[in-house]
Amino acid sequence: MKVLLINSNRKSDVLAAPPIGLCYVATATELAGHEVSVVDLCFQRSPVERLRDVIEYFKPDVLGISIRNIDNCNMLHPRSYLEEIRVMINEVRALTKACIVLGGSGASIYPKGVLEYLKADYVVISEGEEAFPRLLERLEQGLSPDQIHGVGCMRNGQFVLNPPALTSLERTRAEVGRWIDLKPYEAMGSSYTIQSRRGCRNQCIYCTYNQLLEGQSIRLRDPRDVVDEIEEVITRYHPRSFEFVDSVFNDPLDHCAQVLEEIIRRSWRASFTAMGVSPKGLDSDFLELMHLAGFSSFWVTPESASPVMIQNYRKGFTMGDISEASDAIRGTDFTVLWDFLIGGPGETNQTLQDTLDFIIKDLVRHTRPPYYTINFFLGVRVYPGTRLWDVAIKEGFISADSDPLRQLWYVSPSLDIDRALSQMVDAARVCPEIISGIDEKYLELSGIARALGKLFTIPKLHWRLMYAVNRIIRKPALKVSFDQSRVVNDIKRQLTSQRHFVA
Repeated sequence: MKVLLINSNRKSDVLAAPPIGLCYVATATELAGHEVSVVDLCFQRSPVERLRDVIEYFKPDVLGISIRNIDNCNMLHPRSYLEEIRVMINEVRALTKACIVLGGSGASIYPKGVLEYLKADYVVISEGEEAFPRLLERLEQGLSPDQIHGVGCMRNGQFVLNPPALTSLERTRAEVGRWIDLKPYEAMGSSYTIQSRRGCRNQCIYCTYNQLLEGQSIRLRDPRDVVDEIEEVITRYHPRSFEFVDSVFNDPLDHCAQVLEEIIRRSWRASFTAMGVSPKGLDSDFLELMHLAGFSSFWVTPESASPVMIQNYRKGFTMGDISEASDAIRGTDFTVLWDFLIGGPGETNQTLQDTLDFIIKDLVRHTRPPYYTINFFLGVRVYPGTRLWDVAIKEGFISADSDPLRQLWYVSPSLDIDRALSQMVDAARVCPEIISGIDEKYLELSGIARALGKLFTIPKLHWRLMYAVNRIIRKPALKVSFDQSRVVNDIKRQLTSQRHFVA
């Protein structure tokens, strides 16, 4: 069959990343004997026109549409991405009778609602490398795909979904550079994406990875195969840097160390970063391994520096782990992004202050560069299938009938929001390491970074430069663009609107 795979993600700011999941599916589909073409709409000015041209030329039998996110996950400026995708699908329906299949993390979060809203034929949840080719096989043979693991559809007005089967990662490669034009991503500082493992055994109450996307069973790639892939990519595509996009990069710690040691053994050198690094086990010996392998930056995601909140979030590490990691990192030259999530169950203004005190005391580097970047997110997004969903129902933030396609949020009733914002702003005024996810107006910097990336060859033009930018603009930005009373009222209005629909 002729299969057209579409990356529908249009968020082309500094957070854009090459769609590694879609590339895994593309490679698996081709290996199954199908003719595959991939179209990336991320940087297309006229996505519908681009699709029209590709469909007219390629004449696909099946269209697979990858949905990275269903919305922008911003409490103050909510924006759905599904409406644009629905318009696109309506246009596609007028051009072709091809079967339309949805996939990607956005579709996996709430497959029934996404399928019904977009009026597609099928949805593939979780990992699609096995499920999607099996679906194609059944369609080609004219057989019902009802029994395929991970495939959902409407039958007689009812949504039917079989639980997903997790994929073995033995000898699995995405071949991202083969399917995706990397130049526009590199222009804004994005890296070539690599996975060394899947699955998350942590129990974080808000997270979709362990419940909806990758499951709790950890599946590891052979370290030599991971590094062989990196070596092949260096030879073919010469990327500026690589990013490990494993949900928790350093768990299991011994497997991660084997990957790093294998990189060190090779004759070539490359630049690396990683998202989702756990502070657990992040000691000086492990950091030295990362340095020798070519790492210059990474993200650490403790979410809180309050022992109470670390336990409430079920993070799987302790405040001692965070303190030991920060002490070890401070003795290195790494640039580190620290993420903190404010407002989960049990959050109070005192637990918030515990986090802020730790930041100001332990995360301000007095020998610069390098610099830390510290990001706050106020409010925790609530997704079905997570433990937080049950907590939010119990406490009346949502009901069992709440629509997950609209943005649903949890902010601790014990947290005085007005005072919390004052605490966070006061910390930001004295600590230029702090940036904020409170108000998306700050993300205008993304557009500036993208424009500069097109004019200048600056590697990793994003959060690693935020300290210098923030030091210059933080005071006028907080004074001019940050209206605290408006933010407080908008948060309360959002939470009230959610509760309005609770029976």
